Amino acid sequence: MTTACSALWALAPAVLLALCALEPLQKGGTKDKEKKGGTPPKAAAVVPVLQPWKGKLEDAKASAKERNVPILVHVILEAEESNDQYREKILSDADLVKRSAGALVIVANNGSHERKRIEVVVDGEKTTREVCAVYPMFDACAQHQAPWDEIYRDYHEDDGDLKCPQTIVLAPDGTEAGRINTSNVPEPGEIGALVVAAIAKAGPGLTEDQLALVKRRLEEGRRLAADAKWVDAWKSWTAVLAITQKSPFAEEARREEPKALAGMQAELERIAALLVPGTAAKAYADLTRFATELAGTPLEKDVAARLRKAEADKAIQPEIKAWRLSNEADALLREANDLTDGGDAKKAEKVVRRLLGARYAGTPAQETARKLWPEIAAEVGATPPK
Repeated sequence: MTTACSALWALAPAVLLALCALEPLQKGGTKDKEKKGGTPPKAAAVVPVLQPWKGKLEDAKASAKERNVPILVHVILEAEESNDQYREKILSDADLVKRSAGALVIVANNGSHERKRIEVVVDGEKTTREVCAVYPMFDACAQHQAPWDEIYRDYHEDDGDLKCPQTIVLAPDGTEAGRINTSNVPEPGEIGALVVAAIAKAGPGLTEDQLALVKRRLEEGRRLAADAKWVDAWKSWTAVLAITQKSPFAEEARREEPKALAGMQAELERIAALLVPGTAAKAYADLTRFATELAGTPLEKDVAARLRKAEADKAIQPEIKAWRLSNEADALLREANDLTDGGDAKKAEKVVRRLLGARYAGTPAQETARKLWPEIAAEVGATPPK
């Protein structure tokens, strides 16, 4: 060994000790950085949960048609190796669960299993419930057994055999959009591709919550239209179209919306025709209220223009001015009553004195105030009615 090598070898223990001493400092420095606002640890990814249909195949088809969504069917035979592999590999695949979220998913299995208790979170609270031990996405085995007989009826081979495991994808109208019936376990991506293609072809669909909301809005629209409450009916139809554009529900809303709009237009014309001397005050009041109802509708600008036109019409300006003054006095009377009922006598008196002023002379609200507060009326020089 050379002198130089001997020197380096002699230094080695010292170097190692120095490195060991630095390591905790480096680790501590990293922790300090994290504490002082360094890169936070990544949040745990949310694992999608499979939420399958829990009923008959025909009912699933009816629901899928209403919602305009495809159906993904997993057919899994009980107690057979490749079927068990399918259950473990396919049903738990997070990407497939995510890609099939826009479809109605059926898991059909003919077996009966033990039950087990699992912990779940409901409305933010932890609780436990009993589920099927093999298919814990079902509360009871009857739910995954429910579509089995219909699936066998519709998809068995000519020799009577139902190949399992099997994957079927149906379009919203119930026609077959894809099928894998090799009795082998396919790749999750192969199934996912079929589902994504079916969803894309079907177009936008509805969730179960959206379907319930659409049905409720349609029922409201029909009832309101029957009562000639055109503005609210129009709002119901547009609410449906805001949720769905491609469904039988959208077709009804699109058909009925113009009728509601025509009813709104007819009501606007009826009120506007009364903006003439003798009926202008009531017509202007009705038009003002109608303008509030029409906010956000296609007639919003039209009604605003008619209000401006009425206000500029010299022939009816006196009537409109009198109505506005009376309306202003009514608001003061309501305020005085509210303050009195609330026990604030001092503020109530201040409002009453304002209402009893010369500006509101001759208004119905001032006459009422004189009767309700005769002492204040006497003080401000008002003469109570005989």
